Amino acid sequence: MLRFLFFEKGVEQFTTLRHNLKISSCRIFSTLDRSNHSKMHTKPALFRIYNLFRQSQLFLLGITLFCGAEMRAQSDNYWSWNFNTPSVLLAGSVVGGNAGSSSVFYNPSLINNDSIPSLSISANVLSLQFFKGENIAGEGINTDKFIFKVQPRFVSYVFPTKNNKFGIEAAILSPVSEEVNFTIQHTDEVDIIERTLGLENYDGYLKYSRKYEDIWVGAGFSYELSENLSVGFSTFLAVKTMKYTYQQDADAYQKTDSVQLEDQLIPRYIAENKLKEEVKYWDLSFVFKFGARYKTDNERFSIGANITLPNLHIYGEGDVRKSTIRSNVFDNEQGSFVSNESNLEFDQKISANVKSPFSAALGLQYFTKSRKNFISLTTEYFHNIDPYSVVSYKGSENMFEDIFDNPVMSYTTAAKSVTNVGIGWKQFISSDFFLLGGFRTDFTVAETNKLGIFGDENELNRIHMDKYHLSVGPVFSMKNFKVITGIQYTFGRNNNMQQIVSFTEPVEYISSIDQSLYGRKDTSASASLNEISLFLGVTVGL
Repeated sequence: MLRFLFFEKGVEQFTTLRHNLKISSCRIFSTLDRSNHSKMHTKPALFRIYNLFRQSQLFLLGITLFCGAEMRAQSDNYWSWNFNTPSVLLAGSVVGGNAGSSSVFYNPSLINNDSIPSLSISANVLSLQFFKGENIAGEGINTDKFIFKVQPRFVSYVFPTKNNKFGIEAAILSPVSEEVNFTIQHTDEVDIIERTLGLENYDGYLKYSRKYEDIWVGAGFSYELSENLSVGFSTFLAVKTMKYTYQQDADAYQKTDSVQLEDQLIPRYIAENKLKEEVKYWDLSFVFKFGARYKTDNERFSIGANITLPNLHIYGEGDVRKSTIRSNVFDNEQGSFVSNESNLEFDQKISANVKSPFSAALGLQYFTKSRKNFISLTTEYFHNIDPYSVVSYKGSENMFEDIFDNPVMSYTTAAKSVTNVGIGWKQFISSDFFLLGGFRTDFTVAETNKLGIFGDENELNRIHMDKYHLSVGPVFSMKNFKVITGIQYTFGRNNNMQQIVSFTEPVEYISSIDQSLYGRKDTSASASLNEISLFLGVTVGL
């Protein structure tokens, strides 16, 4: 890990050190001028190990089946999956039964429940997302974003077995796929530089981008211990990827070439404060699930349970880069300029580790006496995750570690315990046609509603919100084919959030928090999400 700081004093010493460096994967430049002593740029290295892994035979199969699915930090919502199967139309309330081709995920003891062998292929899910943030960058500074997404596909195959009590299923799926990005540009005329007369032009800029995806490749096994009781086990190789960019800039400058300072004219100058952060990583781990299901003799009532163990980390790598620039900022309390500085920190190929929690799910399913419809209920508890480093630097051989007494550069996250509930129903119209519907909660696991900006724990900015999903759609059969269609509406909202940054009523310098050219943040921000997803999937009996 390399960290470079350039201050107004001692510039020649650090510039000499810079010329003596030789780095194979990046180039570093610095220039000096009156208002900004250093500007630096670096380009993170490519994920070489990840690219090699993608070329392996197993993952190549996944890419072929998932063609068009874009790789996307850890998710705040555990029940945001869109598998394109009947289980999603039932709001995931299938732990007690009727999980179909997604049994390998929800409850592996159900794998042998449906007719086998079978191949399930889910076509593209089209999602229309409408994101809105109010007061997110200051009072009255809002953002609106429309996102068109093609959700990941779900592919599974149930193998034929000689033993009717034994079931085997292989699957490729993506439990989580998230993307949020927006840009805010704000301009104003304010008297922010108090030492000079007149108004200044003030420009504020904010850019936020976060893409996250979790892809699982694995298999499950089930066994009927009796006519009423079955058990199952499944294991997955999970690949999590994230790309995150955050940037905020503020500039203030006089409107004329010369400005009045007491009894003299001085050339105008630009006061600036810039921050940019980039994080990319990939993580490889194993996931293990264990399930069981009991049904009554008449099969009208069944109860199922499924536990998911915390993931077993294998390996992960990440690149992080953080830069800050401040120049020509005046401290009115001290009557002097704050020191100009440029700070660049970057790590390449550092350790990455994304944790998933222990969870336990319980599901019930009840058929009416006529067996023309049923109702199902599932609840799942997710255990908390204590604060830990997602990406962290664990050692260094470069001389700057001692010169700057640099702490470990890491970014942390945590998750509180949550319990989600889903309810589903199935209405039989005929033997070949029926309707599915459901509703499920999807609570955020964020510890607070705040959007931390490089606090003591260096938490990445995330927009947390509770979500609610309502789904409905028909399923019809034609010979050996079962076609699933439907629609899902998702609503999410978070009120009283802390603003990411404030471009309203900016202050040139607040010494108590070492803040330059921004206003004081408050908790008047809110965020909302409205999303419509379209489903299409096919199951083929072989």
